[in-house]
Amino acid sequence: MLDRLLHIVPAVAPHRHRASAFEFDRASLDALCYSYNDGDFSYLAVGRDDWAPLAVAGFSLVSQPQCRTWLNENLRSRVWVGTDALESWHAENRPVFAKVGARPDRQFVSPMNLAMATDIREMDQVPFLEASEIAELFALAWQRARVASPFFFLANSAQYAALLDHHALRFASEANEHALERAIDWLATWFEARGLAVDRKRLLINLPGYRALFHRAPAPL
Repeated sequence: MLDRLLHIVPAVAPHRHRASAFEFDRASLDALCYSYNDGDFSYLAVGRDDWAPLAVAGFSLVSQPQCRTWLNENLRSRVWVGTDALESWHAENRPVFAKVGARPDRQFVSPMNLAMATDIREMDQVPFLEASEIAELFALAWQRARVASPFFFLANSAQYAALLDHHALRFASEANEHALERAIDWLATWFEARGLAVDRKRLLINLPGYRALFHRAPAPL
């Protein structure tokens, strides 16, 4: 009898354990994930089924170990996700992203027909980038803008606070944010040129077969 039940009820993959409990209506969304906090727990959803976050797609376009590490680190900066959930999520979605990266040049559409109309010539170049090239441009721009400090201070000195707001550091931060905005635009244009639907407002890309990762962790004190 037990064997029969095991055949009837398939095991739930680690990255899907919290799928039914996630409340999308309560969540905020950025280029990486949906998230919300109910006071007791922090909840995270990496996109929706068939809709991947643009940042996830950018990091996953090529099978590059460092990109996968950066993606995992960025997700864990929001909510600590266990290795088993991350590995099962990557494994299930690897074929989905591989198909995107392998799309041939003949599927390009004219930049004039893209959803984002612009007279900036940079957008005319984007559709002809290789998958590895757009992946690198995006990943490096993201990391420059989102690098996390390994230092932790219970309190900072007045001198540190003053230097932290120095115009040189502030300008560098603003430049990195601008570069990331451009890279996200390029990434969206690159996908659109391959006939894929991109929700630019929500920073999601329609990838049939994509399966979202759901996770819950105790809320920070």
